[in-house]
Amino acid sequence: MRFVVATKLRARRRFGYRADTSGQVFEGYLLHPPTVGRGMVIFRGNSGRRMVTTPVRRVLCSEGEHLLYVETENSIYRLAFGDDQLAAAG
Repeated sequence: MRFVVATKLRARRRFGYRADTSGQVFEGYLLHPPTVGRGMVIFRGNSGRRMVTTPVRRVLCSEGEHLLYVETENSIYRLAFGDDQLAAAG
């Protein structure tokens, strides 16, 4: 289980209108790495809430593997991994 900050970079247009959720930030815990074909699940803090995405299409990682870019069927997310101290400082 790793602490992650997920930022939604782009949302897909549907039915002629745009769901303007780009830039939205989700903090929580990622239990398993994003896997192509499965939805990504982030457990959000102590509230017991979770964020579940549509199935993942592809995953790109940075050289140091501190950042992941995850493309789902509807959105693109940037995942930055950290530790619990980052959550307490923010």
